[in-house]
Amino acid sequence: MNYEQLLYVTELANHRTLQATADFLHISKSGLSQSISQLEDELGVRIFARSHQGMTLTDQGQELLPYIKSMMAAKVNLVHQASRLGKLNKRHTIRLAYTNTFLKPMLTEFLKADDANTTLMLKREASATIIEQVRRQELDAGFIAIDSRHQADLLGLQFIKVHEGHISLITSQHNPLVKKGQLTTADLVDQQFALFNDPYNDQLFEHLQFICGPLETVARLDDSWAMYTVITELNAVCLARDWQARHSTNELLASLPKINLGSIIDDQFTMGWVINPAAQLDQFTQTLIENINKQL
Repeated sequence: MNYEQLLYVTELANHRTLQATADFLHISKSGLSQSISQLEDELGVRIFARSHQGMTLTDQGQELLPYIKSMMAAKVNLVHQASRLGKLNKRHTIRLAYTNTFLKPMLTEFLKADDANTTLMLKREASATIIEQVRRQELDAGFIAIDSRHQADLLGLQFIKVHEGHISLITSQHNPLVKKGQLTTADLVDQQFALFNDPYNDQLFEHLQFICGPLETVARLDDSWAMYTVITELNAVCLARDWQARHSTNELLASLPKINLGSIIDDQFTMGWVINPAAQLDQFTQTLIENINKQL
């Protein structure tokens, strides 16, 4: 059974004579008849009844015709889908990830590149997740934040440092802490904390609680707009990396006061790209990363 035989059946059912069908298909009448007979022998049923008046579908043929048309449609859909996938495979895909709110530079520089043959797969993940996905080559590169306690996580990977920064306490404009100078542990005990979902942040918060005692948590969030709302509406405070807040797509979050925590904890961290040396980056991806770094 082949596609041509199925096509011959549908056209013979429409034209009703071997000659008219053969003329339409630009094949010989004998070749058409032989092909139909071979299909009938293969299926074990008579699809057409032959007479001097022409060819008509048998009862079995009428029952099989919808299935034959369905098979032909499936073949057309298969060819169309394969063609679409072939075009997609010719496109270049860049797989990047960023930590927390650090989206604006990634997207801005990609839009400037305006490469019609490139697809950007961009997602937000925790730094620890990005490191593992780069290690497994599920990502081409990831922009992460990491402190001295987690440097061992980068073993076997390349880390390109872009910025050294600090963990800050983000507050509302009306929080009394804004008017204070150097913070103490007592200042933090009475605060309500909203935390970004990030394992490194969780460990930092646990360390903070070891120093200060139990601290109240009112929200755990991924979205910067939601974080801004909780901070301003509940007068909560948030642990965040100063640089990430600055480069957030949410300008309201970036505009909130940031208070230094260096007097209480080791607040230093490094931001940069993590890359797997075993995976060679193409020129477009390298250029994109270089342009993002220039913006920073």
